[in-house]
Amino acid sequence: MELHNQTPPARGIVAVIVRDVLNLAVNARDAMPEGGKLTIETANVRLDEQYAAAHAEVAPGSYVLLAVTDTGHGMSREVLSKALDPFFTTKGIGRGTGLGLSMAYGFVKQSGGHLKIYSEVGHGTTVKIYLPRLLHVDEAVDESESAPVDRVKRDRSILVVEDDDDVRAYTVEILRELGYRVLEAHDGPSALRLIERQDRQIDLMFTDVVMPGMSGRELADRARAVQPALKIIYTSGYTRNAIVHGGRLDAGVEVIAKPFTYHALAQKVADVLEAGRIGRILLVAENASARTSAAQALVELGYSVDQAATGSEALGRARAAQGRYDAALIDDGLPDKTGEALAVELRANFADLPILVASSEPVGPLAARFAKDRGIAIISKVYDSSELQSALTELGLDWGARMP
Repeated sequence: MELHNQTPPARGIVAVIVRDVLNLAVNARDAMPEGGKLTIETANVRLDEQYAAAHAEVAPGSYVLLAVTDTGHGMSREVLSKALDPFFTTKGIGRGTGLGLSMAYGFVKQSGGHLKIYSEVGHGTTVKIYLPRLLHVDEAVDESESAPVDRVKRDRSILVVEDDDDVRAYTVEILRELGYRVLEAHDGPSALRLIERQDRQIDLMFTDVVMPGMSGRELADRARAVQPALKIIYTSGYTRNAIVHGGRLDAGVEVIAKPFTYHALAQKVADVLEAGRIGRILLVAENASARTSAAQALVELGYSVDQAATGSEALGRARAAQGRYDAALIDDGLPDKTGEALAVELRANFADLPILVASSEPVGPLAARFAKDRGIAIISKVYDSSELQSALTELGLDWGARMP
């Protein structure tokens, strides 16, 4: 971070931010006496009017998010309730003043920002700092998020599983306002009992990642044993990078971070319920005849196809469509990058996009390299329509199966 072109007040703010990050890093180190992972991330976010209404101290608008996550011993709810109090500390005498978090909180409040702490005993802690974002003139357009597109029939049922009563109530309220039929459970065993007792199929389960007794990942596995087609969205106060790198979830699964806004939740739920229903696929292959042949096979299976001849063109199309493809089918013989490299780039930009790579090499080694990503499948470059549909079904697409 360069300071020489900044005004003195800006330098002072940066110095305070650096101090607070160092304090949070020290706290994280002390919470991991046997070692662990420290993750520091930044992002531009927007907190909307609905979120502000649920948090009286928050003004809606654009913010810069700074998140510091550790994999330490975590805090109990009792400790968490006192964490921002000046001089409160769980460390031994001479090992901490209890001022680190309270100083960060004071700076955030003076700056018109917001601070949120998520912690689970035995799993770690995330501190999220939201500071008001200064928009340039060319950015200062109407920043209000557009209403979510009504793309999903509102007869869908959603099961919300969350051990935090306030978060569960907030989530249920949003989903019911959107018109979904909503069931709720406070833990995994209660959720399983609800699933087993339902006369009608549940379309989507929205579950916390870390819960007492049964994790969201364990719950999802057991729930899909009852309803194999059940769609899952995970939510967590930890960042995506922290929960994936910490081994709590695989890469490529659907995740929305807390705190989430009304619009973000509405969009995510609509996208997941819609997946495999639009039938739109991004096809990437250099050879024109191979591209035509693959496109024809996809059209015969009922899909619509957008085509790209290079990896760069594919990335441009995906960004322009804001990731709204049901899947990407990639030929590994591209002129500017390998199919594997393009799959990695698409995954980095679109964490939830199903990707099918057609490989001219033996399938096994490439499949092994992507084994941890359930959203990527490998198929031999020489395939027929049946094999293609089977591979797409493996990725969770059901469009072709519903065609007459």
